[in-house]
Amino acid sequence: MTRRISLIALTLLGALTLSGCVSSTAGVSEDMMTSESVEAMPDIAMEEQMASDMAGRDASIERSQIITGDLYLTVDAPLEAADQVQDIVESAGGRVDSRSEYTDWQTELPSAYLWVRIPVDALDDTLSSIEALGVLESKSLNNSDVTLQVVDLDARIGVLESSIQKLRDLQDQAATTAELIEVETALSDRQAELDSLNSQRNYLTDQVQYASIGVQLSSPDVAPEREPGGFLDGIVSGWNAMIAFFAGTIVFFGFIVPWVALLAAVAIVVWIVVAVRRKSSRTSS
Repeated sequence: MTRRISLIALTLLGALTLSGCVSSTAGVSEDMMTSESVEAMPDIAMEEQMASDMAGRDASIERSQIITGDLYLTVDAPLEAADQVQDIVESAGGRVDSRSEYTDWQTELPSAYLWVRIPVDALDDTLSSIEALGVLESKSLNNSDVTLQVVDLDARIGVLESSIQKLRDLQDQAATTAELIEVETALSDRQAELDSLNSQRNYLTDQVQYASIGVQLSSPDVAPEREPGGFLDGIVSGWNAMIAFFAGTIVFFGFIVPWVALLAAVAIVVWIVVAVRRKSSRTSS
């Protein structure tokens, strides 16, 4: 009997305790949030949003790649070819970010360099049109995968947008000036971070959608020498080397002729002086 009474008493005590907790929780004002809740709400929202994004993310993610490269062409008229490259790129929907023209101080031949941005969808056709302007000396294309960076930025942007919306809801519930200032400060910080992430996302999107290609245009006279690719190429290279040797020899002799003439004149003067002295010494003896 005593044991049964004790169980009944414990049961009643637990019920009273639970009801007190419920009533005290219900008595908390929902019209106003404390400073701690204001700071904690965005963090909770971020965790919930990130968990939701990770759970609902599709396994097949579209790959994002940044394409960069370089082209080196030899053309008869580099400056005119630079204008043609610019027209080709702009016709494809791209743009020229920079262009420089200069003259080689040794050969005094003009050259041009363009840094162009070409839409990825039209990259192959555009490069083929540019390569047709002259002789392709070298070409390189590189791909850099930035899929993880894109996915991370998208997730962080989504979380911040949700957090900002919750802070705006809290802003409407603020009852005092201090509470309003606190919410607006947190909102301003989140908005600044969101603007920064959007700028990064826009820049990354531009890098993915437009390939960055450097185009070097030079005269054939300044192109690097190629290795012979066959027997006939070897004959041609040998003939050109022989012609270059004799041409260099002629230039060398032309260079030393004035010095030889000068040395000969000095030698003649010295010989005359020595001869005169010898004759004078014989006459005096």
